Amino acid sequence: MSRNADSPYILTAANSATAIEQGLAGAEWYTSPIPKAALRELLERRDGPALRDTLLWFGLLAASGYAGFQLWGTWWAVFPFLIYGVLYGSTSDSRWHESSHGTAFRSDWLNNSLYELASFMVMRESTVWRWSHARHHSDTIIVGRDPEIAVPRPPDIKAMLMVFFNLNTAPNYFRKLCLHAGGRLTDEEPLYIPASEHPKVFFKARIYLLIYAAVIATAVFQRSLLPLMYIGLPNFYGAWLMPVYGDTQHAGLAENVLDHRLNCRTVYMHPINRYLYWNMNYHIEHHMFPLVPYHALPKLHELVKADMPAPYRGLREAWREIIPAILRQTKDPGYFVKRTLPTPTQPLQPAAAVLSSSTAAAADGWVEAGDAALLGKEDVIRFDHAERTYALYQTAGGGYHATDGTCTHGRAHLADGLVKGNLIECPKHNGRFDITDGSPQRPPACAALRTYPLENRDGRLFLNLARAGLSDAGEPQVPRGEQAQPRHLDRGVGA
Repeated sequence: MSRNADSPYILTAANSATAIEQGLAGAEWYTSPIPKAALRELLERRDGPALRDTLLWFGLLAASGYAGFQLWGTWWAVFPFLIYGVLYGSTSDSRWHESSHGTAFRSDWLNNSLYELASFMVMRESTVWRWSHARHHSDTIIVGRDPEIAVPRPPDIKAMLMVFFNLNTAPNYFRKLCLHAGGRLTDEEPLYIPASEHPKVFFKARIYLLIYAAVIATAVFQRSLLPLMYIGLPNFYGAWLMPVYGDTQHAGLAENVLDHRLNCRTVYMHPINRYLYWNMNYHIEHHMFPLVPYHALPKLHELVKADMPAPYRGLREAWREIIPAILRQTKDPGYFVKRTLPTPTQPLQPAAAVLSSSTAAAADGWVEAGDAALLGKEDVIRFDHAERTYALYQTAGGGYHATDGTCTHGRAHLADGLVKGNLIECPKHNGRFDITDGSPQRPPACAALRTYPLENRDGRLFLNLARAGLSDAGEPQVPRGEQAQPRHLDRGVGA
C-alpha cells in the first residue's frame, strides 16, 4: 500500500530510532504460560499433514487448470479458472507463510521447496520476504519497524479495495523486481536485510523476470492469453480471497503494544476455509508460539484460550468489526479496537523452570548451575548468572552443551526454543544454531552464538564461563541503521 515519504510507517533510521527509544523494538512480549511438556508435544514436526494438504492443493490446481484448458474458448472456462485463480493467487499466501517458518514439514528441503514456489506464486521475492517476515514477528505492528503493516492509519480505502485485485500490489512488486534485478535495493530494505543476503535478492529477481518473460513470449508466440491465465493473471483475477482472510489478522487493532492478544485476532472458520488458510485464523496463537506447526494450532488454541480474548465466531463477525473501525480511522487515526483481556478461571502452568545463581564463578571459570535432573534429553533450560543469561542443553545422546541465551538475530530466549539433534531453533524467528559450536544453520540467524563447556557432575550442572568459544561465523551482522542487540537479562525472555 502506498505511503507518503514522511509517513511514520516508512522504515527509516529515524522512525526505527523512535520505536527503539520507546522500548518497542525487539522488546519482551507477553506469552501465555503453558506446561513445557505440552508445548513440546505440539512442537513435533511431521511431514505427513503438510504432504497430504500440499498434494491435495497441487491436485486441485492441476484439475482446475486442466478443465480451464479443455474449456478454453468457451464461457464455461470461466468457472475452472475462477477456482484455479483463487488457489494460485490467494491460497499460495498461507503455503508461503507456513513454509517460511520452516514448520510445515519436518524435512527442511520440503519447506524450502514449497517456500520458493509459493513465493513466486504469491508475488513475493523469497529472500526479501524471509527477512521482512522475521522483522514482522520481532516487532508486530510496531510503527517504523514492521514492514508488513497492511492497513496503516489513516486507512486508504481506495488502496484497500484495489488490493482485492492486486491493482496496487502488483505494480509495486514489478517495480521492485526490476530494481533488484538491476542490483539495487529500496531505501527501506537494507534496514532489515543483511548485506550478505543482497546478492541472493538480485539473483532471484533476475530468475523471476526471466520466468515472466518466457510466459509472455509464449503467449505472444501462440497469440493467446492462455499461458498468462496460468502464470501472471491469477494474481489479479484470483487475489480477492487473500485480503478477505489476511485483513482479519491485524486490521483496526492496536499499534505499538507488546501483547499479541491486543494486535492479532483469532477467528473461528469453517473447515474448508481453515484448509485454504492453513489454520492461520488462529493468529494470536501463531504469533505467540511461531514454532508450533499449522496443523497443531487448534490444539494450542484449546490450551491457551482461557488466557485469550473471546475469538470471533466467523469471518462475518470479524469483518463486522473491521469495516466500521477502518471507516472511523479515516477521520480519527488514533482510534483502534480495544480487546478485553480475560482473567483466567484457572491459573495456567508456567512453561519451564529457570536456573539461576548469584555465586561468583571459581578462579578457573566454573560455576554451579543447578540440578541436572531438570534438564532432560533433547532439551534446553535457561540459566541466569551475573546479569547474563545462558541456554543449557542435553542432546538425545546425553551430551551437554551451553550457549549464550538469546538469539543473535533478535532478543528471543533460546530456552523457549526446540532442540532437535544438535540444533536449537529460535522460538521467535525459527532461525537455527548448532549447539556444539554456535554456528548459524538457518536464516534469519546469520551470526554465531558463543559456546561454553557444560558438565554433569554427580547430578549437578557446572558451566565454565571463562572458556567461551565462537565459530567462524563471528560476531552478529546487523542491517544498516540497526542497533546491536544486547544479550543481558533485561531483554532475555520471550521476545
